[in-house]
Amino acid sequence: MALGFKGLLPTAAWLGLKLCSPASASIFNQYIGFGDSTLDSGWWAGALQGQCGGVAAPCTTGNAAKDARIQSAIANGGTGAPVGVGQMNSQVLAGKFGLTANPANQPGGTNYAISGAKNTAVGGGNLNPNGNLPSVVQQMATYLASNGGVANAHALYVVSSGGNDVTYANDNFSTLAAKEAFLSTQLGTLVSEIHALQGLGASTILIHDLYGTGTLANYYNATLHADLQAAGVHFIWSDIQGLVQTVVTHPTDYGFTAASVLPGVAGTSNTGSACVAGTTGWGQWCANSTASSPNHAHLKTANAEETSFFSDDQHFSDAGQRIEAEYDYRLLLQSGVPEPSTWALMLIGFVGLGLAGHRRTQRYCT
Repeated sequence: MALGFKGLLPTAAWLGLKLCSPASASIFNQYIGFGDSTLDSGWWAGALQGQCGGVAAPCTTGNAAKDARIQSAIANGGTGAPVGVGQMNSQVLAGKFGLTANPANQPGGTNYAISGAKNTAVGGGNLNPNGNLPSVVQQMATYLASNGGVANAHALYVVSSGGNDVTYANDNFSTLAAKEAFLSTQLGTLVSEIHALQGLGASTILIHDLYGTGTLANYYNATLHADLQAAGVHFIWSDIQGLVQTVVTHPTDYGFTAASVLPGVAGTSNTGSACVAGTTGWGQWCANSTASSPNHAHLKTANAEETSFFSDDQHFSDAGQRIEAEYDYRLLLQSGVPEPSTWALMLIGFVGLGLAGHRRTQRYCT
């Protein structure tokens, strides 16, 4: 379902736009996120300070070396979130409605997403070794328990997960049939919980697909979409896979180059990503510095978060997160959500313009 996304047009020029149901007709009063590192806005930053929210302590990764790298990055200006240095799409999208998407383990936080989370707790709820970390389904249960067993009907719900389930399937099953069977079971439980969330009051549910293009990612996306429809869930489908393909195919339209639009490569200064060094997912321990350190990853250049599409090998940079948030925002507007008054006139001016033309300027320490 590749979208006509080129130029980020807010009009019918979005050829191929596919929505499964209208969204709420009212402005949201909360952003509520469930998922993994694709939404996580800084769970580890709170967890490393002993803040666990509704999760049993301890709530860090369970890997002492990884925790130390994340702590070092935070101490040197990093966020501890997968973006590295900047904001996650969850924070940017929430901000467009005057809301926040702070991690749920921090005061007033409503973003329950935790890096490493799987859809359900098979072999643990998270790829990180800490058994206290919840799966996405468990995140939803935690939210409902904290909200009296009902879902806020005026909230925007975003669900973004699945990549860790694909990783777990590849690591633990040898045949394609067994991997797909595992993913089907994981998806069945997730969709059932989303359906229950809807029944308890959730009226606007935005679902991200996986951006990867491999056999399992395609299977996951197709099965998720079909299962949601079969369950009668009213949802807005966010085709992140199509978005990434569009940006990678037309990098200069979004302020990137053929080299800087690609995911990073671990341990090389020639990486296309904003952050340098580390193993898989090193954006979480990327410091706001261009100086190399054995204790954390670092920025390739002072403005790399704006000139690269990815922060590491699998997560978007600050610029990439804003592209994703802008896409989600336009999907919500197209689905019937009224835009905040401060954006009404601005949207008119965006017609025909790429995101690069109205990126905000950020400064980074060296």
